Amino acid sequence: MNNLDIHIVGLGNLGSALLKGLKNLDNNLTFHLYEKEPKIIDFINSEFGIKSKTELEAIESGVLILCIKPKDLNNFIEMNKKKISENVLICTVLAGVETSYISKFVNNKIIRLMPNLSIKDNNGFIPYTKTYEEDYLSFETILNGLGIISEYEEELFHIITAIYGSGPAWYLELSSKIAEAATNLGLSKDDSNKIINELLKSLPAFANDEEFGDMVKKIKSPNGTTEAGLNSLMADSFDKIIFNAINSATERSIQISKEINNE
Repeated sequence: MNNLDIHIVGLGNLGSALLKGLKNLDNNLTFHLYEKEPKIIDFINSEFGIKSKTELEAIESGVLILCIKPKDLNNFIEMNKKKISENVLICTVLAGVETSYISKFVNNKIIRLMPNLSIKDNNGFIPYTKTYEEDYLSFETILNGLGIISEYEEELFHIITAIYGSGPAWYLELSSKIAEAATNLGLSKDDSNKIINELLKSLPAFANDEEFGDMVKKIKSPNGTTEAGLNSLMADSFDKIIFNAINSATERSIQISKEINNE
């Protein structure tokens, strides 16, 4: 593969995770970084040995990855659209921002991703949608080095954002509450956190092609401790609590899209 320029705008949590995962690859990638926050600039320079610029310069080729906040998109486009050649592939990870909106302002090919922070260790899952057919600039081949990639219709991205982009927070919040309950029931805080951390590490061993409900049935025993806890969850409408959380996140993604489009 020929050398490919990768321009990353915004080096917060997701931008830096993408950078780390891509740097782990041996794919002749040259990185150009753009960030305005001094603390983040210092961190990136210290962690990766790459100096960030605060403003975009003319970009003639390669991939431009947008990791900015959705609310900053309009200003970014207004300030920089004339600097970006039509040969550049635009990659966006912005929640709620559809490719059709960006296409109002530029004629570039666009690919939209919804990864989470696990891509920094090259074992993530990357849902994507795009406005073109071929593997332009072999970018999908590169993304495949960050984990498993899968293409979806863009209309599904609101729910994908809710369950995958935000999904780690659901599991970590549940873990936080389990640890909190364990502490209230007598374990020390350190022991509670240690045990729950080990529990999280064990979960991949349960992941396979079975239905999740079937796996739960294999773990629980009739009239056992697991069943008692599950019965309590259902009595407290655990299913409705989870549905409402995911639905709220989905609706927020839809709302962001409408706000961006001034609807």
